Amino acid sequence: MSGKGRRGKLRARKAEAVSLGDALSEWLRLSGHGARLNDAKAEAAWREVMGEAVARKTRFLRVRGGVMTIELDSAPMKEEFMMARTRIRTMLNEHLGAELIREVIIR
Repeated sequence: MSGKGRRGKLRARKAEAVSLGDALSEWLRLSGHGARLNDAKAEAAWREVMGEAVARKTRFLRVRGGVMTIELDSAPMKEEFMMARTRIRTMLNEHLGAELIREVIIR
């Protein structure tokens, strides 16, 4: 009888099997690493969306908890980007395919 119960447990485990990708996604979500991964994706998207010229003028770029902080070398570019913060956020989120950036701060 104990053998029969054991087979029942094995069947139950097989029914609960999940893909490696699903398991990894769940682990990232539960561990908090998923948020940091999203922040890193958003930082990488800056260069891809804004281009090399802007990336070279960027002195500092950080994303933490959905807030992107940007420091620029060029005062005129800084002024232009201050007025375009909403558009920048929209472009980056569209590129990322998710609303990962809630706010853009230009310094």
